[in-house]
Amino acid sequence: MSLDDEEVLIGNFIGDFVKGHAWKNYPIGVQKGILLHRAIDSFTDHHTITDVSVRRIRPFAGRYAPPFVDILYDHLLAVHWKQYTAESFDDFAARTYAILESRVADMPEVLRARMPRMLEGKFLHGYTHREGLEWVLGKFSLRLAGNFDSSGLSRCFFEEIDAFSADFNAFFPDLLAMVNTHR
Repeated sequence: MSLDDEEVLIGNFIGDFVKGHAWKNYPIGVQKGILLHRAIDSFTDHHTITDVSVRRIRPFAGRYAPPFVDILYDHLLAVHWKQYTAESFDDFAARTYAILESRVADMPEVLRARMPRMLEGKFLHGYTHREGLEWVLGKFSLRLAGNFDSSGLSRCFFEEIDAFSADFNAFFPDLLAMVNTHR
């Protein structure tokens, strides 16, 4: 979603960690990435197809179902990668890791502290397999107030992965079109 622009990639990556109007403190290209990240989140949260996935996991994730669907869709993007680009996932990840490593100083403090471990663990590759996705779901649920059944959510997701994949594959072309328009 960064459109092969390093500045936009950085902004898109840090988007969840830049609150309010703080985006204005970054260079123009990074600002574009932060605003793109916000547009993607809004588009995803209001799309009728993602709402189907949200309803499916609401018993496990409650009001936090939308961000959990974002995580599940990250996994599905990795699984269905070849449908959407000719670039191999490994090449994309290696290029992304190199950019992120070179731009750590441009990130909010919380990301600067996490980045070495994230890069060492090849965090993008974690989305390519069940164990990695379950780890992310568990870690994310720890950051939220309330009780979450991340193992039940994972079980539901993998039992119904064909339905979630159908949702994702119907939604993702719309997202790509929105990103191209946003550009």
